[in-house]
Amino acid sequence: MKKQKTKAVRKIVSLLLIAVMLFTLPGIPVLAKTTEETDNEAESVERTGETREMPSNPVHHCTQKNDGSDYTEWSYVYFGSYPQSEVTGDDLTEEIIGASYDANGDAWVNGVKYRRISQKNINNTQHFGYVAYRYFRWERIKWRVLKNNGDTLFVIADQGLDCKDYHEERMSITWENASLRNWLNNDFYVTAFSIKEQQAILEQIVLNEDCIFSHGTTEGGNDTNDKIFLLSTSDMTNLEYGFCGDQMYTFSESRMMQTSDYAYVMGADDAEKNEDYSGNCSWWLRSPGDLSKTAAYVPYYGTVQPLGCYVDYFDLERV
Repeated sequence: MKKQKTKAVRKIVSLLLIAVMLFTLPGIPVLAKTTEETDNEAESVERTGETREMPSNPVHHCTQKNDGSDYTEWSYVYFGSYPQSEVTGDDLTEEIIGASYDANGDAWVNGVKYRRISQKNINNTQHFGYVAYRYFRWERIKWRVLKNNGDTLFVIADQGLDCKDYHEERMSITWENASLRNWLNNDFYVTAFSIKEQQAILEQIVLNEDCIFSHGTTEGGNDTNDKIFLLSTSDMTNLEYGFCGDQMYTFSESRMMQTSDYAYVMGADDAEKNEDYSGNCSWWLRSPGDLSKTAAYVPYYGTVQPLGCYVDYFDLERV
């Protein structure tokens, strides 16, 4: 679906949320082996009880070029649900518009769940436009498999799901106390996953490394116990996870991410003005930047920016 473009109201855009987590294989109802399976196909598999080949570990193919031409063979799974595709045109019926939306902006219409948002719900208004509401369909979340050890899967969202600040106030902060960590392990956790799915997600000891690219050393803070979290700068050159193992400043397809319609309208950074990276987004890492008020991130062209940007917004002039 082509995203609606609107005039930017400011030069500040929030970075995108790309979540990772570890969960048990028995808790996964739908498996997809290195395919671009649609949500409808995934739901059909879940209903009929078909079996799929177990997901394999990623295989990265390096082209030795700094142009994003490398690629990774990914396996995928579907797990949890979240608002993703926008409902527009003839698909936006009077029933959907007139439904009784709850305090979260959600409603069921003919067995399908929808979310309605207004400007007061979003991180910034850059992509919202001038309508009162916009509507999105809840869909199964597609995850890339970073590692399958036989009993559990370590996965990352296949696209940006939402738009959040690393922390809601510009201040010295580490991952332990970041508002984004709290939101992931509470709001997102209970919103995106059913009780049964929550039982399959495993809590992990997350190592929070210092930033070694600063003039001194920006501390990463205490290690944390998380169910949902973000990747670190060192993760982004880990071949075992399917990422380009070259220097982190290499333009790499393996680190590029697209944005969902929902995340885009919520205010996510987007490469819409660059045809080579159309639809790609920038996304947060949990590692600290060169200052205690900054956090590392991955820009839309797939490098890693360990020096980071301010935790409460993404300043385009700082990149």
